[in-house]
Formats: sequence, C-alpha cells, structure tokens
Amino acid sequence: MIPRIVSQILLGLYYALQVCSWAIVLRAILSWFLRPDTPVYSFLLKITEPLIAPFRPLAYKLTNGRLPIDLAPLFTYFAIMILQRVVLMVRSFLL
Repeated sequence: MIPRIVSQILLGLYYALQVCSWAIVLRAILSWFLRPDTPVYSFLLKITEPLIAPFRPLAYKLTNGRLPIDLAPLFTYFAIMILQRVVLMVRSFLL
C-alpha cells in the first residue's frame, strides 16, 4: 500500500518536472519574439525564474560573461532531465 502511494507521488513529481521543462523551453523560444512586459512572457518569467536563478552564477562563471546568450535555462533544463531520470529510477524500484 505505501509503495503504491509513494509511486503515485513520484509519478506526479515526474509530470510536474515535465511541465517545468516545457515552461523553460517555451520561455527560451518566446524570449526571441516577445518583450518581457507581455502577459504570457511575464507569466513564464514568474514561473521559471526561481528555477533558473540558481544556475545563473554557474553560467556566468563558465562563460566569464562573454557569451551574448544566457546558458542558465539550458543548465536548468539538463538538471530537470536528470531529476526526472532519478524519479523514474526510484519509482521503478518501488514497483
């Protein structure tokens, strides 16, 4: 009974991480076309910025600020992908 509940919680976490990864991809694409004050882009900024902000110092440190693009969303996306794999592995051990 308990492993089944934990398995369902992990599945929910997996889907939440999937939504976060799509929001980051959508934010990156829309940043080329929309201004930050548009409602859709502003909403994506509010959702994704707490996830991306911790990776900004790492991105700056690796590029020394020389690249004209922000690599923090890419690092965040990779971290989410790794977390998704870990969640799936833990869930497979429970089943």
